[in-house]
This record gives sequence, C-alpha cells and structure tokens, in this order.
Amino acid sequence: MQNVSSFPSPTREQPPVPPTVPDIPKQTILDYLTAIGLASELTQAETLQFVSVCQAFGLSPFKREVHIAVYGEGSSRRVSIIVGYETYLKRADRSGKLDGWSSRIEGTGDDMRAIVTVHRKDWAEPLIHEVFFTEAVQRTKTGTPTSFWSKMPRFQLKKVAISQGFRLAFPDELGGLPYDSSELPDAESLAAAPTVPLASPPEAALSPSSSITSDAPVPPEPNSSPQPAAVPAAATPPIRFLGYQDPYPEEPQDALLVRLEHYLDDNYTAFTERHRDWIFEKAKHSCDRHGVLKMLSYSEKVVRNASAVASA
Repeated sequence: MQNVSSFPSPTREQPPVPPTVPDIPKQTILDYLTAIGLASELTQAETLQFVSVCQAFGLSPFKREVHIAVYGEGSSRRVSIIVGYETYLKRADRSGKLDGWSSRIEGTGDDMRAIVTVHRKDWAEPLIHEVFFTEAVQRTKTGTPTSFWSKMPRFQLKKVAISQGFRLAFPDELGGLPYDSSELPDAESLAAAPTVPLASPPEAALSPSSSITSDAPVPPEPNSSPQPAAVPAAATPPIRFLGYQDPYPEEPQDALLVRLEHYLDDNYTAFTERHRDWIFEKAKHSCDRHGVLKMLSYSEKVVRNASAVASA
C-alpha cells in the first residue's frame, strides 16, 4: 500500500469557491413526510429537527438524498436521520476539488478491511482511509451480524469506508452531514444494545428529540456492538487513525479526559445533561486513549450540528 498522507496534504492550487447550499422549502419536506406516511408518526420536535437538517445542509428527501427512520416503540423508540453515501460523492464532486477516488476490499471474514483513496485537486497527496470489519459490523443480541451485514458484508464495509473517507477528505463540504445507514444501528442491533450505566439510570440514553444528529442515535455506536463469545477481546484490531494525524499525540489518556470534560463544559448548551454524561462515561471507560479521542471528535460534531441548526 502506498504511504498514508498527512492531513491535510500540502496544497497544489487554490481550490474553487464552494457552491451555495440549495434552498429546500419547508413545505417540500413536510410533503415528503406525508407522502411516505410518517407525518403522523413523528413528534413535533422530530419533525422540526428533520426539517432543520434538510434545510441546513440543502438535502432533498424527494431526490433520496436524506430520509428518516423510526425504530421500536415506547422507551425503545429511536429516530435516525440518514443520508446515502452517494450524497457524499455528489457533494464532493460539486465542490470542484475532487480529482478521482477508488476503494477496495482486502481479506475475508473478521480479517476483512475496506480501503478508500480520495484525491483532491488542491492536495499534493491523496487521503487513504481504511475500516476494519470487526470495528464497523453491526451485530444482533446473539453476536451474529445483522441481516444486511450477513447478506452484503463487503458492500456494507465499503460504504462505511467511503462515507468516512470522504468526510475526512472534504470536512468543509461534508462535516456535520447525517451518516450513511451502514454506519448507524438498525432495529436488530438496537435490540442488542447494552444499557449505559449512569449516575441516575434514564429510560433511554437519549430522548428521541435530542438523538437526531449526524451520529444519531447515539447508543450504541456503530463499532460498539457486542462481539461473539468465541472471539476474545484482544482479537479486535485497535482503532487506527489513518489519513490524518492524531491532534494530541503527546497527551496521555487522563489528560484527554480532562480536555473532553472542559470541552463539554464550554459547550454545555449543545448537550442535554444525560447526553453529556453518556459521552463522558463512554470516554472514561475506554480501554485506550483512542477511545477518548473518538468521543472528543464526536462531541465536536454535535456542537457543529447544533450551530448549523441554530443558524438555519
């Protein structure tokens, strides 16, 4: 494999001015919800958040650029706003900076990994990003892959790599966009989700109205599903930061926890109290510093999303 580039790479030319965000009328979005039969099923807060996300990022539901999914009932109810990975490709191409890309699959079974290479016209070197099957696969409560991951494991893994790789290569154009369905828990994996212990156990880790972000629903995360009993924990590959640099390479895990705590305190308006507690508990119980970095990165995305919705 060719060498992984630094992030961002040195520029070769001045990038073009990005296009403006398309204007999506509110009534168009409401008509879409009525057409698919969800208008009466969503709460007022859920409808407002879907409308806000569509308008903030110029996503047209009728063009299949974004959709909303509802899982479960009662305290198990989850709502996700989802985009297709094709939306990432269109946005990157529309920016005028994309200079070609490729993806491939290596290995089989639990050793499988997907690798995506993205070239930008204003970068001297490409961004190379890889995703491991064991980190991305969604599992049921029995530990087996969910139906989509069982039927199309290579395609699902490739979609995850493409979505993550393009977000890294085009942070200005794609940052804050909702995730692809392959990156989010579905009904099967949500049923297998363990309860996150908090100081005062809530009915759910997040209320439905606060769970719709680019990472929604929060619990569980895509790579946090339980592994089969036959696979020891040590067999899971560590999180790898390829294609970009660790922003705090000199800081130990304890220092990163303090940094995360301060960041949550400084941006408290973007989180509910339970959301904040869940993030910090998740980071505190991480087995290594990369787990803390992951939650810090996630928190930054939540803040960006909250700012985008507020300014819409």
